[in-house]
Amino acid sequence: MQTAPPSMTFGDSGSAIAGSGAPHQHLRLALRAESYAVPIEAVREILEVGRLTVLPCTPDFVRGVLNLRGAVVPIIDLAARFGRGATEIGRRTCIVVVDVHGHGDERDHILGALVDAVYEVFDVPAESLEAVPPLGTSIPAEFLGGIARVRGEAVPVLSLDSALAPATLADLIAHTTVS
Repeated sequence: MQTAPPSMTFGDSGSAIAGSGAPHQHLRLALRAESYAVPIEAVREILEVGRLTVLPCTPDFVRGVLNLRGAVVPIIDLAARFGRGATEIGRRTCIVVVDVHGHGDERDHILGALVDAVYEVFDVPAESLEAVPPLGTSIPAEFLGGIARVRGEAVPVLSLDSALAPATLADLIAHTTVS
C-alpha cells in the first residue's frame, strides 16, 4: 500500500451544525453537478486521489482503503453512497478526510469521502442556515443537516454523522452479496 499524496490541513474534529449566532465555516464540494457543504470542523484534510487498496466483497460505495500516515482509512464514494453511481476519477477528484462521530457507545471514526471537486471554504451566518425541506432534496433528507444560503444560492449541508454513520456502513457492508 502506498502512502497518501500531499494534502491540505483544515481542522480538527467537529460535529453537525451548531446553533450559536456566530458564523460557521463550511467547505463547499461537488457531487456530480451539484454543490454541497460540510462543516469545516469535521474536515481533517483534503487529499489528491492516490492509489487505493480495493477491498473484495464490499459495496460499490466502498472504493477501498488508503494508508494515511500509518492509519488505514476507508474511502467512501459519496455519490455512490447516495445512490448516484460511482464517481469517475478526474483531474479535480479528491478525498476529503473527515471525522465521523459514532452514536451511543460507538467510537468516532476517520473516513475519506471521495468527491468530484472541492471549491472553497465559506462562512455561513447562523441566521442563513435553514431546516431541510420535507420534499425536494436529491439525496435522502436524513443525510442533510440544513440548507445554507450563500450568495443567493441554496447549498445543502451534509450531515456526515448520518450519511457516514459507522454502524450503518458496517451493516450495509455486512449485507453485501457477492455476485
